Amino acid sequence: MIRPYRLRKVPTLIATLLCVLTVQQALGQFQSLNVSQHAWLDLADLTAGAGCDSWGYVSQSGREYALMGVTTKLIVVEITDPVNPVIVGSVGHSTSDWCDVKTFGDYAYVVNESSGGVDVIDLSDADNGNVTLVTRLTTSGVSSSHNVAINTDSGYLYLVGANINGGAPVAFNLNVNPVNPPEAGRWTGTGAAYHHDAHIVNYTSGPYAGREILFGFSEGRGVDILDVTDKGNMFLLSRTSYPGVDYCHQGWTTPDRKFLYVNDELDEGDPGVPTTRTLIFNIEDLSSPQFVGTFTTGEQSRDHNLYIDECVMFEANYSSGLRVVNIANPLVPVEVGYYDTFPENSSVNFDGAWSNYPFFPSGTVIVSDIDRGLFVLDVSDALAASALLGSLDFEFATPLPQTINPLSSPDVEFSLTGRCNGVHKPNTGLLHYDLGDGFTAVPMTSNGPDQYTASLPPALCGQEISYYFSAETEGGQTVTNPGDAPNTVYTATILDSSKVVFADDFDSNEGWTTGPDTASTGTFLRGDPVGTGAQPENDHTPTGSGFCMYTATNPGGSQGTDDVDGGTVIVTSPLFDLGAGDARVSYYRWFYERDTGGDDGYVAEISNNNGGSWTTVESLSPGGGGWEHVQFNVSEFVVPTSQMRLRFKATDGPASGDIVEVAIDDVLITQAECDPQSADLTGDSTVDLEDFALMQQCYTGAGSCLCYPALYGPLVGNACAAADIDLDGDVDGQDYAAWEAGLVGP
Repeated sequence: MIRPYRLRKVPTLIATLLCVLTVQQALGQFQSLNVSQHAWLDLADLTAGAGCDSWGYVSQSGREYALMGVTTKLIVVEITDPVNPVIVGSVGHSTSDWCDVKTFGDYAYVVNESSGGVDVIDLSDADNGNVTLVTRLTTSGVSSSHNVAINTDSGYLYLVGANINGGAPVAFNLNVNPVNPPEAGRWTGTGAAYHHDAHIVNYTSGPYAGREILFGFSEGRGVDILDVTDKGNMFLLSRTSYPGVDYCHQGWTTPDRKFLYVNDELDEGDPGVPTTRTLIFNIEDLSSPQFVGTFTTGEQSRDHNLYIDECVMFEANYSSGLRVVNIANPLVPVEVGYYDTFPENSSVNFDGAWSNYPFFPSGTVIVSDIDRGLFVLDVSDALAASALLGSLDFEFATPLPQTINPLSSPDVEFSLTGRCNGVHKPNTGLLHYDLGDGFTAVPMTSNGPDQYTASLPPALCGQEISYYFSAETEGGQTVTNPGDAPNTVYTATILDSSKVVFADDFDSNEGWTTGPDTASTGTFLRGDPVGTGAQPENDHTPTGSGFCMYTATNPGGSQGTDDVDGGTVIVTSPLFDLGAGDARVSYYRWFYERDTGGDDGYVAEISNNNGGSWTTVESLSPGGGGWEHVQFNVSEFVVPTSQMRLRFKATDGPASGDIVEVAIDDVLITQAECDPQSADLTGDSTVDLEDFALMQQCYTGAGSCLCYPALYGPLVGNACAAADIDLDGDVDGQDYAAWEAGLVGP
């Protein structure tokens, strides 16, 4: 189990390393760090009004070309000699503020939001100065599209944000005919929605091997993940929101398919987002991606388009230009260079760098700028700085424990492999653990090259241990697991057994009550929801009836049909008894909200006096849907009693145009159970004179036993812990009497 902990800053060592290759320069008006200018073609050179998207093309002979979209045409510029770019040709299109381009083989595919369909441009003779419009694709009624995405591995082109299919993805088969590809299928199933951009990849290993997966960036809905292997049956695997979702714009996966980095174009400047924010998701489980963190350059500008090449992310962040970021540690990115193409400011306006292309074999990077045209850049110093920041991957031999027996010391074994030029420095492995008094670091046992065993410390029943691991690289980097520890840590509960106090997957009626409600529609209902973009199609439980607790009785119409309107709806659990002590509450919730007036929201509350008063556990606004797992200890919020209840509330304020939906599933409440300690203090399965001697030492304070916590600290970790029979933290007459009562043997 992983839980949030506290934030940390990037280690100062990283900053020190960056200084090795950091040269801050001003080439004319442009500020930069570890990035220099090969060449610059301004809008006058390009005879263009404003810049748009960009991409790259490499001819059969290996010559490199920048494809620069502007408001009236696509411009092809040879940059094989990056210092002396040459405009080869252009192809005009209808005037549009949006022009996007991708390539497949020797063809470029260009879209705009005005008219004309998809321009198919032959680049095969670009080396001889010839760039030719072959056709304007209008198959299936296409006339405009916000974006185009191509999976070059599968040979399929996807239109997103087009005038057809409501802007949801539509696939065309380039393998059949790259000049006039037929439509292969479109997403029309459950949840189908407008996508602003898409990134499509083939999985070649792991549980998704052989599948083609589309990552769609779906405005205020967040990230959609689709299985598009069968073009005639594209289906939604997951829809994932994140805190402060505004306009989910674009993203790219890491080469190992473990993480997805995402731009939200409009969140900068929103409450709580004062600087550029790049979102990070763990996508190892495509059916349940996890929002795991953010990265900021510290600038105020909006992030727009990012791409990842191996261990480096290249971001075009509007008014702060190109940012070059090392992602060797995926959860702790480090900026290693930048080139500011808009020196006037770093505001949240829509000026500056629109996009970039970092995939040329030469290493040259291009940036398309709205206001200043095409930049051809040298990022070699930034890549050299990035190479110093190698990392390590941790591979555990067995799953990490979530529960541990009292006073036991389980071993955790793992091996280390280098990531992004990282080389493990021997004998640097540390276990960091916290039993409530702050983290303690202890060396781990080295089992051979790049292998360690960590022994978790013994603890008393009822305690919780937080822990993480670290090791160093030969380059001096400290790498942790989890990657952003101690912001995130592993936890385990110390117990003899676990008792289920309450469990409900909503397949049957367990006594939940609704109301009092003030909304006109959207009352909580136990049943099988009908999916929309706002409401789930399926409950969370893998098996069973498909029932959950959800708002409204949507008949499958529009998102706003019978959602929560004009007030608050409430659902309250039956009474449950926690008089025996603390408990762990777990549930899955779905919360979707399109809030135009800032007056909607979702709240979960807990009461320890049968509903006489309520304490907030979580309060959210806005939300983008998707099943999210929530866990907490009751004692974090209220004192556990025999009069406990949970309740969930969804509210729609008076502002018009809002959509609010909530669903709850798989509620589970468990308590740790602790058995009385045995009279076998030495743990040899026999109660004998050795146990008697140990009890005498602990009770009297004789010998080397540290038995008085006031003088010697907690009993945990020393021999006298076993003699604390009643688990009250010391060894006294009550423990001696209990030990005598449990005597067995000679």
